[in-house]
Amino acid sequence: MSPGTAAEIRREFEYFYPVDSRHSGRDLVPNHLTFYVMNHVVTFPKERWPRQIVVNGSVLMGGKKMSKSMGNIIPLRQAIKKYGADPIRLTMIVSAELLQDAEFTFESVAGITRRLESLMDECARLEPYGSPGEIAHAEDRWMMSRTQKAVSGVTVSMEGMRLREALHGILFSAESDMAWHSKRAAAKGRQGAADCMRVLHQVYSTRTRMLAPFAPHIAEEMWGALGNSGTVSAAGWPEASRVDERAILTEDMLRGATEDISNILKVTKIAPRRITVYTAGPQKSGLYRAILGIVRSGRISMGEVMRELLQGEEADGARRDPGFVQRTIKDVLSQPEEIRRMRGEIMLDEREALEGELVSLAGAEFGAQVSVYAEDDPGRYDPKG
Repeated sequence: MSPGTAAEIRREFEYFYPVDSRHSGRDLVPNHLTFYVMNHVVTFPKERWPRQIVVNGSVLMGGKKMSKSMGNIIPLRQAIKKYGADPIRLTMIVSAELLQDAEFTFESVAGITRRLESLMDECARLEPYGSPGEIAHAEDRWMMSRTQKAVSGVTVSMEGMRLREALHGILFSAESDMAWHSKRAAAKGRQGAADCMRVLHQVYSTRTRMLAPFAPHIAEEMWGALGNSGTVSAAGWPEASRVDERAILTEDMLRGATEDISNILKVTKIAPRRITVYTAGPQKSGLYRAILGIVRSGRISMGEVMRELLQGEEADGARRDPGFVQRTIKDVLSQPEEIRRMRGEIMLDEREALEGELVSLAGAEFGAQVSVYAEDDPGRYDPKG
């Protein structure tokens, strides 16, 4: 062997080793993968040993393992020719995490294909729009913040090799957020407004960058349809930026108020001309925050919370209205921990937030005039006293 050849082999070895992640089937653990470890330990110094071995489950069809001996395999070239490489790949990933068996069905492939086609249509619709710049509307700030939270969550899933979880966060989890944003924008008559579309352009560009490692072919098509320069593979993985927690908290409160109104109307079976919303006064707000703090500290029973309240500044309010205390404990426990934390850290003027946003949203949804008052407002609407 010539010195030049040896040097070239050495360069190749140093480029590829150590192996960051070796992927194989779990049925190879007792033979091939065991010898793979042993051979590397015997042959190479420790710093060149494989850093990680990842094993996959089996691929099932109709509950049975795919294998040549059972005659239930699908030739890969044939499957790709009929359905495309990206839908096949995504169907495999979304059906199970790495260690689990993946159930392959053609119905799942068709569903993934429809999802990708829908995303492609949305990207094509947003072609003329670029960076959002200054964001003025609450629903747009919320949508951007939800997208940044998705980037953080999907990144954590990817780093933990929870690929199904990551893909679900890219393909499906954002749909309810998109529907809510659409409803909010439509209530203000700004669904097709340029500033709204620029926000959506940014959201879909970010989702496309996250989709690229899973579905590189369609992701490049989406990237081009959005009018972005270069290739999405060169654009790289998105980095999460600042999240507007006040916007997230406000939208959570708006959703809750809208759902409450809807539930009341279902029970009463009325078509209202006027809807009046009352926010809590300072005393109830203080009591709520005190209960929130106690529950977040781990004391969740009525007895524990009342004992703590009676020793603090909110003792009088707790004595006067124990029913409010009990309802608040249930309300706090029903919230995700993230919302509890934000409510504890952010002082939100509920009347200001609802008055600015609920009027258009609930007015459009329920076809009624909407008013918001604080319960201690002397000028509040209170026809029956």
